[in-house]
Amino acid sequence: MSEEEYRRPRRKRKRKTTVEELTKKKKSTSVKADTRPKRNKKKAKSNDDEPSTHKLIALVMLGIALFGWACAAAAYAHAKEGWRSNEVERFAAENGGDLESDSRTTRRRAALSAMIKTAFVAFMGFVGNAFRQIPNFFSVIAFTFSERLWLVILFAVLEGGAVGLGYIMEKVGESFVDSPEYP
Repeated sequence: MSEEEYRRPRRKRKRKTTVEELTKKKKSTSVKADTRPKRNKKKAKSNDDEPSTHKLIALVMLGIALFGWACAAAAYAHAKEGWRSNEVERFAAENGGDLESDSRTTRRRAALSAMIKTAFVAFMGFVGNAFRQIPNFFSVIAFTFSERLWLVILFAVLEGGAVGLGYIMEKVGESFVDSPEYP
């Protein structure tokens, strides 16, 4: 028995022709073999390897929109509700005693820890305010368009930049798929 009978593949595959078979075929049929170089086909993009450019740009645009909403909500809450209007006084009341030490290193350490704590609290307040202002959606939008139009323009430009980035990424990605042909 031959090797192929022992193997028994699940599906039959077309065997690649060897150089010897090609030369025999050429001699026996007296037909010229195709000597033109084969053109490389575009490789199919596989979604398994990495996320597509469209998904990536959609996520970037969603992030820009959410950050824009949080900024608009913060501007509305600060102007209409007095949100975080007395932060300097609160910071001085909480950390004033630690910052008046005689030792330079103690003051630096106290100031650094106070700044880190304040930045974390401010960020959490910023995110929390974005959620708290959801019921005031229409008021926030009206306030932003009437009194903070520059904020709307800024985030519209950022969204347009994300779309432009996606277009550039698509064009660069296409250039990697095609192989150059030289004369």
